[in-house]
Amino acid sequence: MAFLLKSPRKTLFAKMLLTLTITVTLLIIGLSSLLYRNFFATSLDNINRMNTSILSQTSYSMKYMDTLVSKFTNTVIMSPYTSVLLHNQENDMYTLGEALRNLDNLSLPHDYVYSVYTINLALNRITSTETGNFYTKDNFYDQDVLSLLQSTDMNTLAEMPISRKIPNPQDVTASEAANVYTYIMPDNPETKPSQRIATVINVKASVLRDLIASLNAKMAGTNNEIIVIDSKGTIVNHTSESMFLQNASQEPYIQALLAADQDSGSFKTKLGGLDYQVTYVSSDKPKWKFISLTSYSTFIGTVDSIKTSTLWICLTILGFGLFLSYFMSRSLYIPVGRLVETVKGHLTSSPQKEHQTNDIYFLQDVFTEMITKNNEWEHKQREQLPPLKNKWLQDILLGIRYVDQKEMKAHQKELGIHLNMNGKLRLLLLRLDNYRFFLNQYSEKDRWLLKFGLANIANEIVSEEFKLETIYLENDQLMLLLEISPSDHVDTTESTLKRLIEIAQNASKQYMKLSFSATLSIPVDSYLQLNEAYSDTLALSSYRIIAGHGSYLTPTFRNSINETLISFPESKAKLLLDSLKLGHLERSKEAYSDFISQLSGTTYENLLSSIMQLSFMLKTTFNIILESPDFQKSDLFQIISRNIEQFETIEEIHENLSIIFTEIIRVMEQNKQSKHSSIITRIMKIVEDQYRDKNLSLRLIADEFQMSNVYLGKLFKEATGKSVSEYITDVRMNHIKDLLDNSNLSTKQILDQCGLEETNYFYTIFKKRFGVSLSQYKLEKNKT
Repeated sequence: MAFLLKSPRKTLFAKMLLTLTITVTLLIIGLSSLLYRNFFATSLDNINRMNTSILSQTSYSMKYMDTLVSKFTNTVIMSPYTSVLLHNQENDMYTLGEALRNLDNLSLPHDYVYSVYTINLALNRITSTETGNFYTKDNFYDQDVLSLLQSTDMNTLAEMPISRKIPNPQDVTASEAANVYTYIMPDNPETKPSQRIATVINVKASVLRDLIASLNAKMAGTNNEIIVIDSKGTIVNHTSESMFLQNASQEPYIQALLAADQDSGSFKTKLGGLDYQVTYVSSDKPKWKFISLTSYSTFIGTVDSIKTSTLWICLTILGFGLFLSYFMSRSLYIPVGRLVETVKGHLTSSPQKEHQTNDIYFLQDVFTEMITKNNEWEHKQREQLPPLKNKWLQDILLGIRYVDQKEMKAHQKELGIHLNMNGKLRLLLLRLDNYRFFLNQYSEKDRWLLKFGLANIANEIVSEEFKLETIYLENDQLMLLLEISPSDHVDTTESTLKRLIEIAQNASKQYMKLSFSATLSIPVDSYLQLNEAYSDTLALSSYRIIAGHGSYLTPTFRNSINETLISFPESKAKLLLDSLKLGHLERSKEAYSDFISQLSGTTYENLLSSIMQLSFMLKTTFNIILESPDFQKSDLFQIISRNIEQFETIEEIHENLSIIFTEIIRVMEQNKQSKHSSIITRIMKIVEDQYRDKNLSLRLIADEFQMSNVYLGKLFKEATGKSVSEYITDVRMNHIKDLLDNSNLSTKQILDQCGLEETNYFYTIFKKRFGVSLSQYKLEKNKT
């Protein structure tokens, strides 16, 4: 009977273990499949992120080159040589040739410039720095640029630069041509096409191509390409020169790119029967798209290897689980069966109430311990949730992570994000003021606690009016992600946030002794635009250098900035340098104030580049002083000249430049005194060596120094209280006295050796210096 009872139990227990094993195995297979999919998605995400980063670098480099060309273009247009070549009515070849040579010299330091044209169709005069020659409309080798000039309108100017090929000047029919980006700057686009005047800058396309080739080398695989196209689908740069200006608009993936609404993104396509991942980034000026083509073969091999490994691991676990479940069911049944029999015995046997009570207490303790451990696990999960949420939001903000709509909804629920991420959002960037002092004053732990406290203050105050999420960023940044009601007006939102930010700033100063500046982004329509909004907001926050600490910057503030490039105030800079050379500190500070006032209202980049150029002029002019051990502010000057972006306000720059001006003048005065001392010592040495020369005089010494005898005499008298001639006489008289005391030479012989003649003047000087006449001095000497 016992066997009959036990046998079904064993079978039941074996089935339970077998079911558990199969369930776990299937779970592992499912998780492994999910792991495979996630690994594939992560690999693809890494490829997209890396390609986006590389393309962003390329786009930024093109924008930077465009900025450099704009500065160079302004320099060329403002140059008097360009004016002569464009507007001089007389065909004086000497004057025009000199102007062309100077224009060529102006472009030589700029390696990215291929050539500069000046075109006056009314005078039928064209010049080119490429050849250094003059042309007419009919014999000019670059007829394409003339056609472009005559068809130029405001739309054409907005599309600059124009990608094109310049023929060989020596042989227009030759196949060789230079790939360039052309900037056409007409004097007046409204002029009749046949009468137009313009300056043309041709920039080497190879500059961007070399950059693309170097960045393309970072991408794994040989089937990968970086391509740049314009708004019409024409290739304007490629690692292969032969692809320049090829029309790619018929390619399906190019058509998809041109039709895309987003400025950046990625998708899959087929090229030549192979799968490729297409990643792209757009730029506003010029309106180009930077494209990366990555073959799936570059990363699919690793994914397939993981897939095979996962399959074998799952099969091994399944086989081992089936084998183990049989033996474990036999060994584990005995204690379980005993436990079941013991519990049954306690429940059915009334005489053993005491044992029953002990067993009940034992089971109660076991369940209590299980509940306690479960509560501890839930508490640990709650502690880990905020860092996970912050990292996830940070990745979306920085463009590191791409999330589709389905994944967004899942993560919102999982991480407890209560904002409508597909609704109207705005970013509020908080940046700590005096961050360098903050780093030096507090330890890493204290910095984190203070930043946490600042986030709590801002969160508590701003959340009165807006739903928000706080995102902790690196360095001095803290981000508030705000949900905005679609019915709220932009001005109303900005004024409300200004009031709340002022309250938070006052609270931060009062309770934490910290100051911060705030920058508000433009509204965005979904989380997909957050990365672009963050980049724009971070750039806008740089204008704290103008607005100052504790500022509140909005997109409205950007409209007050003059986007037109302001030329470098060279005359004011030269006046500043001249004042420093003369040692006039106050005049130097006034000249610097005039220099800064000329840059009022300009862009952040233009302001910093102008100050860096001023520091370069300071280094060039006062290089010996700035690198001398006596200059005690060398570290400060290095920061201004190389790391000027470390300064948060323009007042900091003014204050530190004022210190440098003072230090330069101090070292100059010190060097001046040292130089004067050296000159006085040399004069004394010359007199000691040449006192025997009867022709020795101030004029002779001044000629040796190649200095004015008046200035040298004044310098010597100010230092010694004697004139040079008086000092020469003193030296000679001392040597005469020495010879009188220690030799038997005659007076004439002594005077000959000391550079004097026996005259009444000598006897007068001798008596005046020694108090007795020469004869009395000799008489006293003989007596002695």
